[in-house]
Amino acid sequence: MRVGSSRVLVIAGFLCSFLLCPASATSQGATVEYIAHASFRIESSSGSSVLIDPYASRVWLGYDFPEGVSADAVLVTHPHYDHDAGRRRGQPFPWPGIEPITEPGEYTIGDIRVIGVRGKHADPYGMEFGQKNTLFVIEVDGLRIGHVGDNGPLSEDNVRAMGPIDILMLPIDAKYHILAEAEIHAIMAAIRPRILVPMHYRIGVLETDPDSPSDLAPIDPWLAGREGVVRLPGHRSTFAPSSLPDSPQIVVFRHAPGIPRR
Repeated sequence: MRVGSSRVLVIAGFLCSFLLCPASATSQGATVEYIAHASFRIESSSGSSVLIDPYASRVWLGYDFPEGVSADAVLVTHPHYDHDAGRRRGQPFPWPGIEPITEPGEYTIGDIRVIGVRGKHADPYGMEFGQKNTLFVIEVDGLRIGHVGDNGPLSEDNVRAMGPIDILMLPIDAKYHILAEAEIHAIMAAIRPRILVPMHYRIGVLETDPDSPSDLAPIDPWLAGREGVVRLPGHRSTFAPSSLPDSPQIVVFRHAPGIPRR
């Protein structure tokens, strides 16, 4: 699942009448690729890449992780099966030879800098591993992208350690499985990202069982009536500092194609 430049979509400041413009409309930047659930692949303009929170196939979720997804490093926010590829459950890690990055600290992957910040999993989940959750900040091509995993409300220390964030990936669904509405507003007010990317919601076209997962809802009801929603036509897009919107936007990706379902 390598990025092909001929099919890369570029957000050029959400201009062009708020439609996606051709790649030539802005400078080269970092490509963000949504797999599904809370998993993303980020690739720099020079080809360095990180994969975040790969999920275990058909555990709680009703679909598989797609084959052929490669990366130079794998970041895992916490050891739940829908974020660590089932590693804590003893399932074989799909990327032999790669030890996932799970702890706070600073890491360099090619021209990508990763900053891990110690957080806390949202209540009441994750008690079995001490509610460990690492917030990740990915610095790439002049952008700072934040992925919070399943963290609960951010503390002042969390916000300070993360620093300015251009693109924030936040767990949001219509049932508020991880964060309540007030908590989402508080995080947005504290971080003030230019782009919010919802994640960790039920993807109806992939979930063929209407009763499972019962505690996860789709994103559409949450989006209803909100301003600044941009629905991308595909599962990847390229972002650059010069293309960030002047006012905050909520960007919704499609899931990666070809994901096998239950």
